[in-house]
Amino acid sequence: MKNKILSTLVAGLLLIGIGSSSIVSAATIYTDGGTWNYGVGSKYVWSYYSNNYRYHSSTAIGKTRSFSGFRKPGVRALASSEKRWWWRNEAYYNVY
Repeated sequence: MKNKILSTLVAGLLLIGIGSSSIVSAATIYTDGGTWNYGVGSKYVWSYYSNNYRYHSSTAIGKTRSFSGFRKPGVRALASSEKRWWWRNEAYYNVY
């Protein structure tokens, strides 16, 4: 297993995490032969990764750690967690 990308979403840096902010910070990246969508919304942190050629997974860490499990090529890996207001939220994907 090889961790390909770590994206640390720092609440203060992304202007979220104060009160009931509805600002969403998200990105979609085409990498390692697949598509990774990740971000932090008003309530959740998420990591979604899909790859048609390789086994893969995704992880989101907020108040809890959510792991998608290992997915076959062509099956989307979905992970989300309620976000932390006071500390950073993290999103990862892996390909195998």
